Amino acid sequence: MLSLMQNWRGEVDVNGVHYNNISEVKISDLRSFENVTIHLSSASKKSQKSSNSVLTSEDKKQYRIAVKQYMTKPASPDFDFMKRWNNDIPMPMRIMEGTVEKETRGMVYMKLHGFGRQTITCACCGKELTNPISRYYGIGPICLEKLGISRQIDDVANIKEDLAKIEWEGWVIKSAITEQEEI
Repeated sequence: MLSLMQNWRGEVDVNGVHYNNISEVKISDLRSFENVTIHLSSASKKSQKSSNSVLTSEDKKQYRIAVKQYMTKPASPDFDFMKRWNNDIPMPMRIMEGTVEKETRGMVYMKLHGFGRQTITCACCGKELTNPISRYYGIGPICLEKLGISRQIDDVANIKEDLAKIEWEGWVIKSAITEQEEI
């Protein structure tokens, strides 16, 4: 089958494994599968930033991710990723959960939402939380204010509801993901 596609000039996904081109696919790897599913992505066009493989709805799993601090910052002269890929809209929180919608070799496009969880570090800025109530839902009062959540710090149920309403959609650099958990 691969010999029939030897002239293919685009990207290839074989049973969920991404290859930049058909020459990277090893026939020995395919022999271990009873059924092989191959998805071909057309070669990059100038108008596209990259060729993306789109996951089907049954493939979408829920993930909780933690990212490096720079994913929560707007573009700067030294780092313009947010401007180039996410309309200069950074992630509102460092720890969020949601689904992977698209994936490239170095990035994932995710639909994420906030959530509250018990922790000793803030889900937004990563600083240590000292107040036991802030530790209960995982965000300090300054970051709550930055997120636009104006509640009394002990209003835990409503704060968790408000955190779940925070949504963000965009590209995340895979190397920026410090923790990933399937939920």
